[in-house]
Amino acid sequence: MAKMLVVADDLTGAADCGVACASHGLRTVVVLAEDGGEVDADVLAVDGNTRSLECNKAAAETARIVQRYLRDQGTLLYKKLDSVLRGNVAVELRAALEARRALASADERIVAVLAPAFPANGRTTVNGRQLVHGKPIEETELWQYERMTARSFLPEMLNEAHLRSALVTLELIRSEHSALRKAMKTLAREADVLVCDAETDDDLRAIAEASMALGRGAIWAGSAGLAYHLPPAAGITSASVRTGDEPLATGPTLFVVGSGSSISRDQAEFLAARSDVMTLKIAPGVMLGGEGLPEWRACQSALEEALQAGRDVAVMPAQQPGLETAKGLLLAATLAEMVRPFADHVGALVVTGGETARAVFQAWSICRIQLVGEVEAGLPYSVATGWKSRLPILTKAGAFGTPETFLRCLQFLRALDRGGRQNPKDKGVK
Repeated sequence: MAKMLVVADDLTGAADCGVACASHGLRTVVVLAEDGGEVDADVLAVDGNTRSLECNKAAAETARIVQRYLRDQGTLLYKKLDSVLRGNVAVELRAALEARRALASADERIVAVLAPAFPANGRTTVNGRQLVHGKPIEETELWQYERMTARSFLPEMLNEAHLRSALVTLELIRSEHSALRKAMKTLAREADVLVCDAETDDDLRAIAEASMALGRGAIWAGSAGLAYHLPPAAGITSASVRTGDEPLATGPTLFVVGSGSSISRDQAEFLAARSDVMTLKIAPGVMLGGEGLPEWRACQSALEEALQAGRDVAVMPAQQPGLETAKGLLLAATLAEMVRPFADHVGALVVTGGETARAVFQAWSICRIQLVGEVEAGLPYSVATGWKSRLPILTKAGAFGTPETFLRCLQFLRALDRGGRQNPKDKGVK
C-alpha cells in the first residue's frame, strides 16, 4: 500500500512530483487515472488530466481520485498544483480537502498546507503572491499565451473557491522551528488553507518539517518543490528504488514537442543546431486537417523513414503567432496521432507538455511509468512498466528548463546502458 498519494492535474506534473519522491529511494509509480489495477509502490502519483476541464468537472474528478486511491488514514495526500497556477487550482484543492475530510473522524481538524514555490525553476511565493523570476505570474509570457485568468495573489484565488486562508510569511518560516510549528497549529484552528511563502529550498524544508505538527491527515499542496521535502519530513523511507532487471529498449529517440511555450521552442532550435537530430515541423493547418491530407501522410512517411534508419527525430507543430489556446491543445493532441504508428520503432521518448505526454501514452497504450531519477530539475527520467518494452521516457513541462535542456536529454539517453550494451555516447552532438 502506498505511503503517499499524489493527485496531479496533468502528466508532467505527476512525473516531476513523483521523481522528487523517487530521489529519496522510494519506489514511485505514475498512473493514468483510469488505470484500475493494483500498484506496488511507496508513492503513487495519479494523473487526473483535469487541467483543461471545466471547473465543476475538474473538482468532481479530483474528489473521485482521492476517494478511489486514498485507502489508509496514514497515507500522506499531496495535491500537485502548477507552479504558475494554471488549471483549476482552487476548486481542485477544495475538492481534495472535502474528500479528505469525509474520511476523517468527527474531532479531527483537516487543513491544507499550500506552498507552490519551485525555486529551482524560478517560482517563488512572497507575501502570498506567486512570482516567476521575481515577476507576478500575470506579467509572464505563459500567462498571456494561455489566456489565464488566475492572478498571483493566492488568498484571493482561494477565497473565490470559498476557502478561508491564513498567510505564513517568510519572517515566520525563517523563525525558530518551534515558533513555526506553534503558529501553524494556531492558524489551522480557523483556516482551511495555510498559504506559505517560500523563496528557497530551505524555506520549503522548514514548511514540510513544521507542518508535521498538523498530523498526517493534513493535505499538502504545491509543486515538485515542496514534494521533495515531504517524505523525509514525514519519515517515509524505503530500501531502494527497484526498477527491474530487464534491459531497456533500444532504438532512436523521439522528441514530441507539444508545448507552445517559447522556452520549449528555443530548446528544440538549440537541439537542431547542435546535434544530428532531424527536426520535423508540421504546419498547423496540416495537423488540424488530419490523416486524409497528402501532406499529413508525407510527414508520417518522413518520420517513419528516419526512425527506421535509426535516426533521432524531433516532431513539433510549426510556429503560428496568435494561435488560440484551444487550437494549441488540439495540435498537441494531434501530435500523438502523428506518432501513433511508431511505438515499435522508438527506443526512447522525450515529450514536453502534459496534455501531449498523456495523449502519446494513450496512443501507445502506456498506462504506467516508474520514476527513476532526474536529468535536471523538473525533468524526470522514467521507464514504462507493464508495456511491450522498458522504454526510457523523459517528460518536461513546457516552460521548464534552459536552451540546453533538450541537448542534455539527448546526451543522457545516448549514454544509457540499453539492451545490455552501452550506447555510443554523444554521437553526432556538437
